[in-house]
Amino acid sequence: MATTPILNLSTLVERPVIEIDGKKYQMLSPEELSVVDTHRFALWGQHIQEFTADEAKGPELQTLIDELAAKVLVGVPADVFAKLSGVQRFSAVEVFTMLLLARKAELVGAIGKTLANQTIGGASSPASSASSAATPAGGSTKRR
Repeated sequence: MATTPILNLSTLVERPVIEIDGKKYQMLSPEELSVVDTHRFALWGQHIQEFTADEAKGPELQTLIDELAAKVLVGVPADVFAKLSGVQRFSAVEVFTMLLLARKAELVGAIGKTLANQTIGGASSPASSASSAATPAGGSTKRR
């Protein structure tokens, strides 16, 4: 049995903390997302890229960033949130995205560890340390 865990899970979610005007507030943790919400965040990220590429979509981009920032800044009161600039809101969305990607990278690493630990073929005999490809001892040395 493996002694090193390939994945660490916790039922206690720790929310990341940000600071606004010297006061600390909690952000949403990627661990709190449902499978559907995780997929939605990926789609919203694609929309941000599309809207950024098209200058005419500027108002739609700002609306999307405002909505996403409100979702990830769960511990920020409305009056404090209202004071944040568009760039500050986008920064919060980017930080959350990086947290989400870090979580996905951790899962990919766990999958990689699992695949690396799988053996191909049969296991060697525990009573023998010899290679199964060794030339058998004894018998004639004459070529056949």
